[in-house]
Amino acid sequence: MRPVLLTRPLPCSQQLQTQLEQANLTVVHLPTLALNPVSHSEHEAQIQNHWHEYTGVIFVSQHAAQFAFEHMRRLGLSISPNTWLGTVGQGTLATLKSLWPIHTQFIAPDINDSQDSEGLWRAITTTVDLTNQRLLIVRAQTGRDVLRQMAQTADIPCDIWACYTRQINTWSAEQMAQFQQFDTQLGLMLITSIEGLSALLAQFDSKHLPKNLYQHSLITLHPRIAEFAKSTGFSDVRLCPVDDLVRQIPIWANSESPAAPSIQG
Repeated sequence: MRPVLLTRPLPCSQQLQTQLEQANLTVVHLPTLALNPVSHSEHEAQIQNHWHEYTGVIFVSQHAAQFAFEHMRRLGLSISPNTWLGTVGQGTLATLKSLWPIHTQFIAPDINDSQDSEGLWRAITTTVDLTNQRLLIVRAQTGRDVLRQMAQTADIPCDIWACYTRQINTWSAEQMAQFQQFDTQLGLMLITSIEGLSALLAQFDSKHLPKNLYQHSLITLHPRIAEFAKSTGFSDVRLCPVDDLVRQIPIWANSESPAAPSIQG
């Protein structure tokens, strides 16, 4: 049975880790990114001044939703029932529904569309009247500007709330030893962002890479991340929707052969 490496920070990886362990898989959790809340009083004051003008609030990830929820509680902000909440994926949609259980207006990409900013924008344009909209995008301090650019192209006022930071989580000696043990056999590595993969590679001296680093099967959620992984040297790159990870990872983990549907090119 092949071991599984999870690289997403807690708490977002906890449920998947528990489910995989219940399936009798060996799971190693080594977050490659450290996430921390950040606040700037002037920026928050601006958001508070416009709070009741926002017709839609978009959360780019589960972490964005969770950090924003804590900031809102600290600032005494609540979401109006008339405000729609947008998200780029089904995992974040579930988080939004758990954080705001009585809210009813949610927009996410169609399950048959791409689970990303482009897919969300298509869902927005087919769900709401774009006139008289003002949007707030909740994200980390760095990130893709696709949604804001699309809003600006449509002449929709759009603000950014950068409420947390993402930085490389430099592994301790104990964590590095855990990876070295994982690296003794070909395993499965789950990578959920380009930044997360970059942070993983940054853990190692380029002249002294782990023996099997690029031989592990790399599982990811989006073609953009998959293409980046291939560009860095990974050859066995597998796409899997987030809702299918619990079913698919045990199948791959119990397969002796590294062969599987992968990104070609």
